[in-house]
Amino acid sequence: MIYKPKARKDAFLVLYQWDMKGEPIESLVEEYISANRINISDQRRYIRKLVRTYMDNSTDIDKLIAELSEKWDIDRVGYIERNLLRIALAEFLYIGVKNPKLTIYDYVKLAQKYAGKKSAKFINGILGRLVREKLGEA
Repeated sequence: MIYKPKARKDAFLVLYQWDMKGEPIESLVEEYISANRINISDQRRYIRKLVRTYMDNSTDIDKLIAELSEKWDIDRVGYIERNLLRIALAEFLYIGVKNPKLTIYDYVKLAQKYAGKKSAKFINGILGRLVREKLGEA
């Protein structure tokens, strides 16, 4: 499953582009995969699955992000944080993860890389709360 952390990053970057540009998501996914020469079929498949899962459940996921971030409107959450959370919640709620702590760690690392320590703490807090309150795990 070495491809999953990479696919999470890729799906986040595709969704970030979509959020910024507003272009059709399907073409952005395929352009991203092609431009980045992603050869691993499992990684390509998981990128598509993460993005499609978010798109299919976007209204519910965005509402939950607002709820978990203590009533902040989704538009007040920064682009990077918003799209990391969108992909993370899609994965946690609709795809399922075997190791929640490791998955949270992957998203926190991405937040730190792309937005810094404050964002990493925010992502960690929201995902930790999701796992505890909504998924009933410790």
